Amino acid sequence: MIYRILALLLLLSFSNANAIKAVTVGQTHSIHSTVLDEGREYQVYLPDSYDWAEDRHYPVLYVLDGQKHFVHSAASVGFLAAQGEIPEMIVVAITSTARLRDYTQTDWADHWTGGGGAKNFKLFLSSELLPTIDRTYRTDGFRILAGSSLGGQFALYCLSSEPGLFQAHFAFTPSLLWDNNLPQRSLEQSFATTESLQGFLYVARSDDTGGFLADYEKLVQTLMTKSPRKFRWHSRPFPQETHGSVPLLAQIDALRNLYAGYRFHDDLLPLGFEFAQQHFKDVSETVGTPLAIPEHVTNSLGYAALSEGRTEDAIEMFKLNVEAYPNSANAFDSLADAYAAAGDWANALESSSRAVVVATELDHPNLSYFHEQVEKMKTGRETQKR
Repeated sequence: MIYRILALLLLLSFSNANAIKAVTVGQTHSIHSTVLDEGREYQVYLPDSYDWAEDRHYPVLYVLDGQKHFVHSAASVGFLAAQGEIPEMIVVAITSTARLRDYTQTDWADHWTGGGGAKNFKLFLSSELLPTIDRTYRTDGFRILAGSSLGGQFALYCLSSEPGLFQAHFAFTPSLLWDNNLPQRSLEQSFATTESLQGFLYVARSDDTGGFLADYEKLVQTLMTKSPRKFRWHSRPFPQETHGSVPLLAQIDALRNLYAGYRFHDDLLPLGFEFAQQHFKDVSETVGTPLAIPEHVTNSLGYAALSEGRTEDAIEMFKLNVEAYPNSANAFDSLADAYAAAGDWANALESSSRAVVVATELDHPNLSYFHEQVEKMKTGRETQKR
């Protein structure tokens, strides 16, 4: 008996081992930089829809010190997008090598040696990495740069020296003391010669005290009194967090503030499609980039109309969704539901069949469901014929 038990346990252990699957987040790539004269690694996270929504283009969040901040940044982006709080986006996390060299504007020899390479590192980004990402992936031209500590200092440097390179900058616990508050002074000088700037800056601090807190408050004062017209900014203290832990929470808060108003709450559905159009037009103007009505919003509006018996309105909304998202099997499936509700089984079957074609072409993970829907529409058509 003991041998049978041991054999069973051994079999179960092998079964469990075979069932284990690695969980991976994105992919690691490398690029040789002529500017820096070295190879650099970066990780890329693609949104869930990237593989099958071939018509879509995405904003890009560039994250410094990727070896520390890639996983939580990708997870936050994916989660917030799934909740409808931000659009889906690509995350590119750059692995750091010589942080002091790359992220600082000057060589502050009185306190540190080896700094002053920020201009060169920015050139690497603008002339090598960013063009590579734009060539390789379906980007939409809207770029966000996120950095913490020295990386936050670099984000402020990019904003003050070349504000058009990134459309939004996140500076988490930036190292503001460098070279006698050079980051803050540079930003103030840049603002003084800039009348209008369509951009966004988010700054966050941790449990800072003394001089560190004073430096942060001086930066906030600059933003309050010197910011150019149209420039948006948001600051938030995290007094319960440490210098190192702030990025985990601040990344989420920064994304929410950048896309303030983006989420279309369910209680707005009764206001209809035209209201949704104006809503996202307003948010687009705030953010500074065109933002289409998300597929799920139009989908929800359509089903809300169906539930109220406004079948023709629902059909029209689902048609608009198909036009806006021609590679979405779900959009065709929803249109099929509306036709079915109207008793138009021929068009319901046609739309449902189209959903299967699109899902098959793009290897959609829910392909079996769309096949089931086709059979449902066939049954409805046959019943109608009788």
